[in-house]
Amino acid sequence: MAKAISTAAVVSNNRVTPAIGVGWSGDEFALMGADFKTRGKRTDEMLEILRLLWTGKLVEYRGEHYQFDALEMNPAPTEYIPIWIGGISEAAMRRAARLGDGWVTDLQTSDEIIACINRIKTWRKEYGRDHLPFEVMATPSDAWNYEGYKRLEDAGVTHILTMPWPFYHGDTDELDKKIDSVKRYADDIISQFS
Repeated sequence: MAKAISTAAVVSNNRVTPAIGVGWSGDEFALMGADFKTRGKRTDEMLEILRLLWTGKLVEYRGEHYQFDALEMNPAPTEYIPIWIGGISEAAMRRAARLGDGWVTDLQTSDEIIACINRIKTWRKEYGRDHLPFEVMATPSDAWNYEGYKRLEDAGVTHILTMPWPFYHGDTDELDKKIDSVKRYADDIISQFS
């Protein structure tokens, strides 16, 4: 995974931002023979390993869950790769505050998103990371106009993940309506943030 992400960063001129979550389905972990209960601690180690490997230097690792002898991974990225952490559990948000460069919400109301952002800000301060850049990609269930998005922006949201066609054409699978919706959304909403 580290090599794939680094390669994508190199060929895309550093336009890669992986979003990582620990997963929620115990069945998926059972199918892979992986311990569901240690997924958070393993993810923390994986994040450390990614950062080490992306240096392009000879590195080794001796963690509780992962160990490897000295190795070098290439191509190394030419710029820092930010990692966003996904999830709305306390553990996920603490991980985002402690180790992430951003946080990805799940479908929540604006009030819930803002409350989570405030908690993450408090934890980032506790971890001594409040001076570092931090991005938030939100999926609001109740914001669909400039005022709603502006309120989220003022609270710290930097990116919105949405499907605009329900706003204009309802739940449709018609491609022409989806294209029309994206264009109208750009004119009605995105243009107001320029």
